[in-house]
Amino acid sequence: MNTFMRRPVVVPRSVFPQREDLPDPNVLPVEGGYYVYTTNHGAVNVPVIFSSDLEQFQCLGDAMPVLPRWARRGLTWAPDVTAAGGEYRLYFTARLRRTQYQVIGVATSRHPQGPFTATRQPLVRMLELGGAIDPAVYTSACGTSYLYWKNDGNAVGQHTQLWGAELTEDGLELASAPVALLSASESWEHDLVEAPQVIEEGGTYHLLYSCADFGNESYAVGHARSEHPLGPFIKTCGAPILSSYGEVAGPGHSHAFRTPTGEWRLAYHGWEAGRCGYPQGRRSLHLAPLYLGANSAYVAIDLVG
Repeated sequence: MNTFMRRPVVVPRSVFPQREDLPDPNVLPVEGGYYVYTTNHGAVNVPVIFSSDLEQFQCLGDAMPVLPRWARRGLTWAPDVTAAGGEYRLYFTARLRRTQYQVIGVATSRHPQGPFTATRQPLVRMLELGGAIDPAVYTSACGTSYLYWKNDGNAVGQHTQLWGAELTEDGLELASAPVALLSASESWEHDLVEAPQVIEEGGTYHLLYSCADFGNESYAVGHARSEHPLGPFIKTCGAPILSSYGEVAGPGHSHAFRTPTGEWRLAYHGWEAGRCGYPQGRRSLHLAPLYLGANSAYVAIDLVG
């Protein structure tokens, strides 16, 4: 069985001051640097920061200062920005007005820093399953895009699953019926999965996902693989690929991206050990190299610093 050499794990360091709350990071590589988008903070719906080197960061403000009329302020979560056809598309979670449900919307802009303008209606609702959160997009080499998300069942006492569907060419609607991809089955997942992202390497589709309670040290990142972007996905190991370590507690809601040299990196947030949960804690931004190895029998991911 072909595998790749495991490397020793070194604790990655935070790349942004601990006082900054930057949950659910999404990284968009562009010529000359990287844009990072995060869950809402205060009056800022979609915080956006920029770095030319992933060492120094500059806060740029709000990528979507005006929410669509269907969305309630203060609950804009887990943005995902992708470049397509000379424009940028922002997929985001927001509270549907006059309801208790979070749903997924989409917005467009000519510039990665925005301002993004949202469509008049949500893209994914799934109200019968508790709503929909945590959108992420994978675009194949031939240009077909897929949207991944979680039904927000735990918010209403229901089961959670990860879902996927093909998008239309303009990225503004679903082109296929949603497919259930994965649910919690391991003890360390604590009956909850969320924050899916699919990436491809060497013909293998890797599903990275978070699990357990985001508000404490149990939060972690799991991994599954498939030969197709819509599965079926098979979990590859009986433990998370990223969990609490050193002074970082509950790392998760990860986002993998490539550097200009083709290397994979993983962005994720984490609490400071002993300071999990609000209001005392902050979810700070962390980065680490991501290594993928795959064949039909075994896939492993290690994080090193």
